[in-house]
Amino acid sequence: MRFGVKLQLPMEETATKILFTSDSTQHQKTLGDAMISVARRFNGDLLWLETAENVELTNALVDDLKKRANRDLTVVKKSGDFWSIAAKTSKEFKVEMTVIVAAAKSGSMLGGGMSSCISKFETPVIYLNPNAAWVEPKNILMLLDSTSESRQKFYRVSKLAKSFFAKVHVFALSNKKDNETVRYLNAYSTQAFDYMVKHGVSVTELDVAAGVDMKEAIFTAMSSMNDCWVACMNETDGSGFMKTSPFQHLCNDLTSPLMACAVQEVVGMGGSGY
Repeated sequence: MRFGVKLQLPMEETATKILFTSDSTQHQKTLGDAMISVARRFNGDLLWLETAENVELTNALVDDLKKRANRDLTVVKKSGDFWSIAAKTSKEFKVEMTVIVAAAKSGSMLGGGMSSCISKFETPVIYLNPNAAWVEPKNILMLLDSTSESRQKFYRVSKLAKSFFAKVHVFALSNKKDNETVRYLNAYSTQAFDYMVKHGVSVTELDVAAGVDMKEAIFTAMSSMNDCWVACMNETDGSGFMKTSPFQHLCNDLTSPLMACAVQEVVGMGGSGY
C-alpha cells in the first residue's frame, strides 16, 4: 500500500452545469440533500429534469434550493423512456455531471441492465439506488481492472476529489489471475497513483487483488472507509454469460453514491484516453 499527499489549493469556483432527476416522487430528501451539497461545491447552472413520474417534486425542490442555498433551479420538461431522456437531456444541455436517484434496471442473459443505461451518457452519472443516501465523500474508492479503458475516469475522479477534498483510494482488481492480468493491474494502479499525486489529490494505493470475487472485495475495502463513494466504469472484468456483472451489483447494492462512467471509444493513439 502506498500513500501520497499533496497540499491542495483552496477549491476553485467551478462554472459548470449539473443535471438532477429521479424516476419517482419518493426521493425528495435524497435529491434535496444532493442539490444543496452540489450547490455549495459548484458554481454554475443546476438543472432539474421533470418527467411525468417526478413532476410533483419540482416545486418543492425549487423552493428548497432557493431557501437553503439561494440558488435557482432550471426546470427542463421531457417525456419518454426515463434513462433515454436523461441521457439525451444531459447531451442537449452539455452538462458535466448527472445526478440520478432511481431503481436499478435489471439485465438479462443478452445484456442490458445498468451498464446499458449508463452507456448512453457521455459524462459521469452520480447514481443512487432507492436504498442509497447522499453523503459528501471523504473517500472515493476508484476501481480499476485489466482493461485500459478503466483509466478513462482518472480526470473525472481527480476533479470530484478536489471539489470535496476527498481522498482517493486506488483499487485495481480482477476475477482473473493470469500473469498478463496481474501485469496490467499493477501498471494501471501505479499510473492512477502517480496521476492523483501529480494533480494534487490525496491518494492511497491499495494492494492489487487478482483472482477474487470482485463484489466481495469491493465491499470489504469499503467497510473501513467512512462516507465513501465508488467510482467505476460501466464495463468491467467479472462479467460473463449468465453472470451478474460487478457493476450491476454496485448499482443494486451500494448504500452511498456511485460515480458511473461509460466506456468511451477512443480513436487514434492514446489507448485508454485517460
